[in-house]
Amino acid sequence: MKKASLVALLVIAGVLVLIFAKERFREKEEGAPIDNCTLCHQPQGDPSPSHPVRVIGCSICHLGNPFAREEKRAHLGLVLNPGSLKVARLTCGRRGCHEDLPSRVEKSIMATNQGILTALQNRWPHDQTESVREVSQLISSSKGRSMALDHYRKMCGGCHLWKTRFRWKGEMGRRGGGCTNCHILELSAPRQDLSHKRFLHPQLTTRIPNENCLKCHNRSARTGLSYLGRFESEGYGTPFEGGQPNNRRLSGGRFYLELRPDVHHQKGGLACIDCHTEQGVMGDGNSYVHMEEQVDIRCKTCHEPEVKPLGGKEELAQRLKRVNGKQPPMDHIRGILSTKGSPLYHLRISGDNEIRFYRKLDGKEIAFRSLRKDQIHGAPYHKRLTCQACHSAWMPQCYGCHVALLKGEGQRDWLNGKVSPGRWVEGRSYLRFERTSLGIWPNGQIGPFAPGCQVFLDVFDEQGQHETENAHLSLTMASWDPHTTALSTPTCMACHLDPKVLGLGDGSLKVTEHGLEFTPLYESHASGLGIHFPLDAFVSPEGLPLQQASRKGSRPFNLGELKRITRVAYCLSCHDTYRDPIYLEWEKNFDRFQSGKAYCEGLK
Repeated sequence: MKKASLVALLVIAGVLVLIFAKERFREKEEGAPIDNCTLCHQPQGDPSPSHPVRVIGCSICHLGNPFAREEKRAHLGLVLNPGSLKVARLTCGRRGCHEDLPSRVEKSIMATNQGILTALQNRWPHDQTESVREVSQLISSSKGRSMALDHYRKMCGGCHLWKTRFRWKGEMGRRGGGCTNCHILELSAPRQDLSHKRFLHPQLTTRIPNENCLKCHNRSARTGLSYLGRFESEGYGTPFEGGQPNNRRLSGGRFYLELRPDVHHQKGGLACIDCHTEQGVMGDGNSYVHMEEQVDIRCKTCHEPEVKPLGGKEELAQRLKRVNGKQPPMDHIRGILSTKGSPLYHLRISGDNEIRFYRKLDGKEIAFRSLRKDQIHGAPYHKRLTCQACHSAWMPQCYGCHVALLKGEGQRDWLNGKVSPGRWVEGRSYLRFERTSLGIWPNGQIGPFAPGCQVFLDVFDEQGQHETENAHLSLTMASWDPHTTALSTPTCMACHLDPKVLGLGDGSLKVTEHGLEFTPLYESHASGLGIHFPLDAFVSPEGLPLQQASRKGSRPFNLGELKRITRVAYCLSCHDTYRDPIYLEWEKNFDRFQSGKAYCEGLK
């Protein structure tokens, strides 16, 4: 009896194997499809050289039932966008593919939006009954009904990697989609022929063009625009063309001016990905609040490189180079790593120990400049300066953001697509491109600052009455890299005696024996803003902070620092270069100057 049962089970198993083999390997012959998707869909070309359809098929990415021939069965479990973070662990992150990447991307700044959420909740103290760290918490729950989080949902929540791609038209629709957000060429041909018989598959790439970055990075700090030399101007459309507003438009009908681009783009033609590594963009598996914590590239990474054996990173470097497809061979074991250990496979050390830089988009070698120790970068009195403090040509600065919540109206929630009560409207006092203000970064170095959400908040109830108790003022100065690098730097006078650079704001400055006398160009009180200092002022002439900083540990110059910076003014009219001998023993020579002694004679 037992033998008969065993035979029956074997027969059943054999039949099942035959049925499976018949459907899976039907018409097994040379050239047969790896799955049945291509019996109906005939893609013209592969998504990328690394994803040939004839080898991996379609279902490995799009799921579904690859064995079925009937549409309903074949499309069971099908996903249109395999890169969506909702399915990426099953598609892009499946075993044998990019197993570690989906979990890293989920924790990246572009997926969590931690910086925006943290800033809003910290600076908008009203009605904070809940705390939300990541956008995924808002998507998966009913959280986020405080004013700060409601503002995020309706004004900021349209730009994150969890967002569904093409849910809306225009630039808003192209944002989001997880892995697809970056790795699908925005300008590649879309799918054609709705019969699905013949179509062009969108192109996948690791050679990500600037257009992919710019669709998101054109607001807030506007680093994408600034890098290309575009400044979002006031909404006048000037200079006019043919008596009409010009055609230089951004999304949302915003106008822009053409300024000097970042030198890396202007002279080298570098794309964003030439500096930003896969680890710096997709994350390293840790969750960060601020972008500078995730980014793993610094100016000195390339300009003062630390050359060392790649060791265990060489295999990764070779793989990244191979997938890029445009880089020359790597036949050496020495290389350069980022601050977090990412191999910079496009930055090489040649046999004669010269550094070679190859662009990632086309593999072209470009001229490369290393720092010389006899330059200003080695001067002890400038050791706290960041590269951006001197080499940033300009910085977009948006002052006085007037925000109003109209409770009697409704607005779309970008996270769930539904209209809910409360509509947000924004306006601004003025938008400028100007030289940067300087202050102290969290690491103690001196770097650029600009307005980081100067919010004047007003709330109106359902009847349109102003809710005075909910009115809110939050003036913040933020620090970031403007991405407007220039080879030339300001003169000594342009820093040491410029009130704008010192953080006092635009106006006139006098250095007297009694202290600093400053007359502002912009009178905020006269404009009815309800504050006694200029919108562009970070600090008072007495060294008192006037606005909060966006980072813990950031601050404007204090009184002692302002005095040390401006006292050089006595000497700059004659000694206008940092190479001047008097600055080699500055404290000693300045003491002699104050005592009335002539000290120049012995220095000639």
